[in-house]
Amino acid sequence: MDADNLWDATTGTARRRTPGATEGSAPHPGNRLVVTPDITVILPVRNEGAHIEAILADLQAQELGGLTLEMLVVDGHSEDDTVSRAQAMALADPRIRVLDNPRRLSSAARAIGADAARGRFVAYVDGHCRLPGPSLLSDMVALFEKTGADCLARPQPLLPQATGLMARAIAAGRTSSFGHSLRSTIYDEDEHAVDPTSAGAMYRREVFERVGNFDPAFDACEDVEFNWRVARAGLKAWTSPKLAVRYEPRRTLGALFRQMKRYGLGRARLHRKHRSAFSLESLIPAGFTVGLPLLLAAPLLPAPWQWVLLGPYLLYAALSFLASGVTAARRGLALFPLLPVVFFVIHTGLGVGYLRGWVSPKPKFAPETTT
Repeated sequence: MDADNLWDATTGTARRRTPGATEGSAPHPGNRLVVTPDITVILPVRNEGAHIEAILADLQAQELGGLTLEMLVVDGHSEDDTVSRAQAMALADPRIRVLDNPRRLSSAARAIGADAARGRFVAYVDGHCRLPGPSLLSDMVALFEKTGADCLARPQPLLPQATGLMARAIAAGRTSSFGHSLRSTIYDEDEHAVDPTSAGAMYRREVFERVGNFDPAFDACEDVEFNWRVARAGLKAWTSPKLAVRYEPRRTLGALFRQMKRYGLGRARLHRKHRSAFSLESLIPAGFTVGLPLLLAAPLLPAPWQWVLLGPYLLYAALSFLASGVTAARRGLALFPLLPVVFFVIHTGLGVGYLRGWVSPKPKFAPETTT
């Protein structure tokens, strides 16, 4: 493709490069474009100008051991300089392609990337994360070949670059057993066979032929919905700490609440599309959130009913302080005063999002593929 054109995977045509994209330097040694690469890395991005060059540089620095690579930056009409920065790097490295995502949603970006991917193995990496070392992709291929897995689940440790207490408390709370699903494997530290639903991020190309593509009706949890189909199809999945990708946690309680609300909304859509994916665990944050306004009525009730209403919240408070103490003992005692607030924001955010997902109009879900 001409370096001045931006490929639009939704129409199969090229459009002109965004004005202002800078010219790249000479191609990186060995950065040859191959028709059928071994690995495709897809980066669904929007407004990641501050991070896109760093993650692409991490990918360029991978020690591939003879494997070939392509990188697909799928941009959701960024309002910053994400596209111009990515295109400048693409001019210097033909392994990088920039694709257009007119729907802007991450789910649509994932689907566009999967359609355009040419690699035998397909991996998803977010634009604002960092790779901890140069062997991630070669370790990925080695684990595929060693285990015969169809899907690999990628641990996602939260390691704040900021030194503020709030960012550290959010990271500690999110990775504690009280702050995320007990069935989640995104913080696992051992190599083993696994249910891919919560953390699948790397696939053999044939997986998309078997279970279909990502559903663009989702605004969050599109990966969970896709991986649920992978698990239901009986495909083999593994996880390994060698595949970990470092993520930056949210730095404020407001940002954390918005993140959790989106997750709750996505979980509700998952259950509306696949009723068999429903679990009682998902109702706990919703029930907790619904009951909060009722606490105002507690003083008006007879004593026995006051305890019926207050009892679950007193139990929650006790568990929250216990979890805060255990977490602070491991991660720093200075975090203890903040952790109960972090847990409260996590659970109410999930509850609000989940309730909203059920009262909003039902999305038009993509039809399932069965083979």
